[in-house]
Amino acid sequence: GGEAVGFASFDDSPVLQQCGEIPARAWEQWVDDTCDLGKVPGLLPYNTIWLSILIAKATHADAVQDHVLNTLATTLPDMVYLLFAVPSSTGLFPPLLSIFRRLPEKVSTTLSVFYCTRSDILHDLHIRKGLVEDFDDLMPLLQAGDGVLTSPPEEFFLDETLEEQDDTRSVLVAEDPDTRQIVGLMCMAKSNDNQSYITKHYNTDAYNKLRSTDKEKSGPNCFQITFFYLNPEYESRAASFIKPAFAQFAGVEYCVITLPHTTTEHPLLHDFSYVPLKQGLTLPNGTWLLARQSVQPVTVGFTKEADIEEIEQLLDVQTDYSQEICIRLVETARNTTEAEPLEGDATPQQSQILSYALYDDTGTAVGVLNTRVLSATEVHHLRSNFELDQLVNFVPDGKPDYKAVDIDPNAPDNSHLSSEKMPALLVTHFYVKPTFRNRIRVFLREVLRQSCAQLMFYCLTPLDEASQPLLAELILAMPRRMIEEPNEDEVRMGDDSEELICLHFMSKKQLSDEKTKIYSRLVVIGASTTGLAAIYAWLKIPYLYIANIVLVSRDGVPPHPNMQDSEHWSVDTLTWLEREYILFKIGGKVRIIEGTMIDFERSDKYIVTDNGFVEPYDHLIITAGRQYTIPKDLAARNLAKNGMFELSSLSQIHKIKQHIRESEAYEDELSNAVIYGSSREVYCVATSLTQIGLSPSRLVIVSPEEPSEENSVFGDPAIDARIDKLMEGLGAKTYKGHILDRMEYDEDHNLNAVYILNQDGKDEKKKNKITEIPATMFVYCHEKDIDAQILSALNKRSIVFDGRVIVKYNYRTTDPNIYAVGPIAMFSGRFGPSEEFEVFNPLEVGTRFAETVLGFIGVEEFYESDEEEEVQGEGMSEVTPSKQTTPKALPQYKEKVSVKVHLPNGHYYFRCHTANYTEVASQCVSLTSSNTRGDSYITLCIGPNKYLESITYLGSEEIEIHNLMSLVGFPESLLNVVYSYEQSKNAQGQPTLDILQYLRSRWAYAVYHSAFTGFFATLKEKLREHEETRRLRAVISEHVTQKCDTEIDPTARSQILKAATADNSEVRKFIELEIIKFLHQQKQYFPKIYYLPDITSFVQQCY
Repeated sequence: GGEAVGFASFDDSPVLQQCGEIPARAWEQWVDDTCDLGKVPGLLPYNTIWLSILIAKATHADAVQDHVLNTLATTLPDMVYLLFAVPSSTGLFPPLLSIFRRLPEKVSTTLSVFYCTRSDILHDLHIRKGLVEDFDDLMPLLQAGDGVLTSPPEEFFLDETLEEQDDTRSVLVAEDPDTRQIVGLMCMAKSNDNQSYITKHYNTDAYNKLRSTDKEKSGPNCFQITFFYLNPEYESRAASFIKPAFAQFAGVEYCVITLPHTTTEHPLLHDFSYVPLKQGLTLPNGTWLLARQSVQPVTVGFTKEADIEEIEQLLDVQTDYSQEICIRLVETARNTTEAEPLEGDATPQQSQILSYALYDDTGTAVGVLNTRVLSATEVHHLRSNFELDQLVNFVPDGKPDYKAVDIDPNAPDNSHLSSEKMPALLVTHFYVKPTFRNRIRVFLREVLRQSCAQLMFYCLTPLDEASQPLLAELILAMPRRMIEEPNEDEVRMGDDSEELICLHFMSKKQLSDEKTKIYSRLVVIGASTTGLAAIYAWLKIPYLYIANIVLVSRDGVPPHPNMQDSEHWSVDTLTWLEREYILFKIGGKVRIIEGTMIDFERSDKYIVTDNGFVEPYDHLIITAGRQYTIPKDLAARNLAKNGMFELSSLSQIHKIKQHIRESEAYEDELSNAVIYGSSREVYCVATSLTQIGLSPSRLVIVSPEEPSEENSVFGDPAIDARIDKLMEGLGAKTYKGHILDRMEYDEDHNLNAVYILNQDGKDEKKKNKITEIPATMFVYCHEKDIDAQILSALNKRSIVFDGRVIVKYNYRTTDPNIYAVGPIAMFSGRFGPSEEFEVFNPLEVGTRFAETVLGFIGVEEFYESDEEEEVQGEGMSEVTPSKQTTPKALPQYKEKVSVKVHLPNGHYYFRCHTANYTEVASQCVSLTSSNTRGDSYITLCIGPNKYLESITYLGSEEIEIHNLMSLVGFPESLLNVVYSYEQSKNAQGQPTLDILQYLRSRWAYAVYHSAFTGFFATLKEKLREHEETRRLRAVISEHVTQKCDTEIDPTARSQILKAATADNSEVRKFIELEIIKFLHQQKQYFPKIYYLPDITSFVQQCY
């Protein structure tokens, strides 16, 4: 029935108050001094966990203990010992008595330490050499298929494999320790040929190409797991094979296994490191490697002077960092060895530099980590700028501060005090020898324990050299969208002017949660906003690590609109802030190939680019955008000549800029730049040309579309008219309803005139009139099309195309391993009518698509059954003709859509609207205002449900765009804007409210906070389940039933609403308490502009 019957808590040290005698950061020394460790050989901090508390209902105690401990052993593969300290006077209690044993004491203390081992919880498999007699027991298991990890080698005969074992081939069998039934099989072999194959095809340079550390040793230095089977019920014990496997090949330093990249990570691979293919190879399989040395015990401690030479030797042969970084790392480590070491449970001082080393079983340093202790103020600053509160509990004692807060903007800023309970470190340098990278999480856990810290941060700027192995284990912190301030002199809610950084972190708690690692090769074609949004969605999932994401794009990752100096050649969809966008360029999580896909091979699964790259894939994702492409007939006549450009790529933009710089013709006032098209990009091009230095009076905009309500460029004829007036005032000419007739060139093939034909049907006298425009430049931005090279590849490989790539409801093409999404794609007509992808929010489309792909890859939480995909032919997905299926519903997109267009003379246009705005636009009520100068115009559209459906702005004043975006989709009553608008009307009935200034009111700050949207959605859900809300629904239902009507009449509606909002209404009290509680929880991020009463007693009573 979902009732909680037990709870358990664990830590890497004894943390309960009664264990205060044991120093948390040096418990291993205390245990060694007070206990006889003869019965627990190899007990070390890295393989030991402490039980803090276990609570269970008496009726379920045994079941709770078994389930909790089994989960612990499964979740933490490195755990060998579980300890539990209790006062000696208390003793142990059931059910723990059944599994824990007391550690013998050397000296008498007030505490007794009890222990159990991993094998007490999960009995170790019995591993032995395979025998010929095992054949009959093994064959039925292998034929069943369930549990087979590897594909059998060519000409694999199990009976011969069992019989022909020698020093180069070996077979291990696993038995259940209780029943002695065979449950697993591992076949291994070593040879020079196998080793040569691995080093030839995979990047083994970091492992010295698998050469032996003993230079006098000859022969192969690795053995390969050629076949592996394990009953799925025993998967959590797969590591039982590792040490016996190495024992079969004395002196061999490496174990390798080759598996398809699409293989779901198996527990056997927990300690293995992934070795990628060499560039240009297209093998379907990846290789995982494990070093014999890394299987042995490791320890962590403060870096000592004697370690420096070993660290220098490590860095001499590494390829991760530049020499400059290595020098800094060593200098920092050396300086810390001269400082006083921390004693006992001494807490590191603020800004103190600490250096830690990872040691192998011989005491040799094989890794180093330099850190700086962060102050509470620095931690709070990171919390203010990144969404850390969503993933880290900064109130570990469970006692939030709900004390009263007065309005006092000048009061001392004590907001950092809320971060004091979570001491943190900042990683400054990190390196671990490649063979020990499977111990990185152990290293991090021990550093946090020994430094008495709870959090570890790793900050990167675009210029920093990142540690890829470290990033693979850390969690990416998403940037927080800050509240924008209209006045720079006022208190800022975070400082976007600071250097852009990418933040990763890890907490002690999250170190116990292993990441799901995905090695499928995801190749994304095209850097459209939708494609980047899919990559963004993959990167932000905290529990996933995707090793192989490749972006193939002609221009790489395009610059963020704010990073394009003063030029803005395209519409800004406001998808990302700069601080979000840098995620694509920092840390190397996405490998970028600059080029265009010109072909791909479906059977062998690889693509070819125009600059010679060959890239293998498991999932090919086509997200290339559609570019403005000059029609073939027009291009054939003119494209080879000078002065004609299409807005299709960065190279074309560079040519435009070069043309303007070099063209002497622009000294002639009769020469013009003709911008041809009916899109918003026309105005982006016009703005960029003026920023380059072209006079606005030389701009000529030719629009083939006739102006109308339906063809409004900016979605509102009134806005179109204002922009036309702006362009006219600057001296630019605009011809609407005109099409291109022809062009003229001089003898040097330089453009000198453009002729346009009037198609305006409203004026018969002017229709078909030809106008000559002296011009030296023609920029085409009218109709978009797919890149010709990508189109050729799709047609060549029989991917269904009809103006766009045709996809199913799950974005799959006719090849189930090839997907398309974004402007290049469209849903198949068999699923019903659908809008083009450009209509929707690209971030939402990309996110939904990314989640769908994760489901196909095998991430369970994103998996959806796919009835229509069950029957597959050769590389194709088909529906059995005789099988009657109902097409699944297409994805529904609900996020708001935004756009920003830069206009000449410092003006810009901004609009944000809900996904369903076009459906309700005709029913909306518009609230409009301008500033006193008349150069700023804003419109709010309120829908029939009283929600804010759209915000539009046109002007030269810098506005808080992201603040306004956050309002769209909320009830207008949230800010009482309609009421205030009506109340501002003067004697003539004209509203005088300056909407922009009203929305800048400081009391509205809470609505703009990044957490408010989530709070509001949660509040709505809580209200639906509130007892008073249920009662009101019953009243409404009864009223409608009695009146035999489909809706409640206005009088009754007013009465019910009045009762629900009365001062003594339980619903009103609930809403007010929730809002005040939210403000308390976020108060450290606000200036003291709200009075917040003390609600401690109310929260304790209600929650």
